Amino acid sequence: MSSLWIWPFELQEKIGEGGMGLVYKARYVKDDRLFAVKLIPADVNNKTLLARFEREIDILKTLRHPNIVRAFGGICEDKQRFYAMELVDGGTLWDKIQSNGYLPWEKVTDWGQQMCAALAYAHEKQIIHRDVKPNNFLMTKNGQIKLSDFGLVSVMSDAKLTADGRTLGTVQYMSPEQIRGKPPLTHSTDIYSLGCVFYEMLTGHPPFVGDNPGPILHAHLHETPQPISQTNSDCPAALERLVMSMLEKSPEDRPATALDVAERLSHIRMSPQRVESSSAHVRHRTLPEEALDALKPTVTAFNGSLRCVGIALATALLILAAVWTAALLRPDAGTSLWIRTMHEHPETAVRVSAAQAVGELANGNRKLLETLMTVGEDTSAVAEVRVEALRQLMKHPVRANKFRSRLNKLAKNDPMDSVRLQAAATLAALKT
Repeated sequence: MSSLWIWPFELQEKIGEGGMGLVYKARYVKDDRLFAVKLIPADVNNKTLLARFEREIDILKTLRHPNIVRAFGGICEDKQRFYAMELVDGGTLWDKIQSNGYLPWEKVTDWGQQMCAALAYAHEKQIIHRDVKPNNFLMTKNGQIKLSDFGLVSVMSDAKLTADGRTLGTVQYMSPEQIRGKPPLTHSTDIYSLGCVFYEMLTGHPPFVGDNPGPILHAHLHETPQPISQTNSDCPAALERLVMSMLEKSPEDRPATALDVAERLSHIRMSPQRVESSSAHVRHRTLPEEALDALKPTVTAFNGSLRCVGIALATALLILAAVWTAALLRPDAGTSLWIRTMHEHPETAVRVSAAQAVGELANGNRKLLETLMTVGEDTSAVAEVRVEALRQLMKHPVRANKFRSRLNKLAKNDPMDSVRLQAAATLAALKT
């Protein structure tokens, strides 16, 4: 196609379109870097659409998370409205489902935790996405998931544009309360939609399908989806129970938060057989997850019980809580998922990607630099993960100076050649 221009961008090819505008691959003429540019055609004059587009720009500029597409600002003046965002080059989750039929359950748990991390971060900022679907999860070539398209977003403190009683969203993934159009919506509506996405990842199709919207909307309100195991016999029973709990008609019956969903996905991924055997027909929780709940870093959870137990038990619980809190200290609800993945995931490539994400998040949390340094020193970890953790410290050349002596020790004495070389490179990159 012949190039189009919206200064300072050369629009090279259209890579997406939808109700909120067109998306182009674009070259930033000042330094030739590639971006994605989203714009509304100049001939569009729908005031509500234009207002939503401007709102999307404002909201995206406030979001900084490895699993959310990063926006770099835009222009809303005269007849042209556009903004630039990072170019994500691996297609969409929908593309992956279409090419595979349905996905291995391990992929669903791995990618699902990233999707939950994005939603947990948005929800912590009181943002409801309202259009969670496979097409809105973009993928990098190394398997990192990024949530996009916040055009229908509802900010819980100010929902005038989107919570006006109308049904907005994509029918295959809409929650019953969203269909009824009775505001205010809560974070639980995104949990339901994410359950629909998980269901499609595991079966190849959404929970309810049809030739027109009416029967699909009716099914969301009144019908129960077919069991996942009828299509995918490899899906662990614990994972099927989790997805079906996310699809409960009443918000109160679904998992409480995206972080709760992510923790259950993590536990299923690490030990699917143990999770299944421990189930005692509990609707939303299994015994290992209740044990995890006891270790969550909320001191208030212990206040009422410490008086009723022995001093030794109280001390042990407090120590566990302190260790857990120190390990998971985070600027947002999703960071703990990346830390856990970096330490525990069975696949090295996933752990390396997690180290990269922690490096990004360290911009807002100095404690994460210590986490990266500790991983770099961990001789029990695989070399690739240690090297990546040390490489991420190079992105913070001033704040990482406090690790100079520890890096010097690694560069001289570590038994792994690749770690010694990376430690020396990181040390050379530090600024005094």
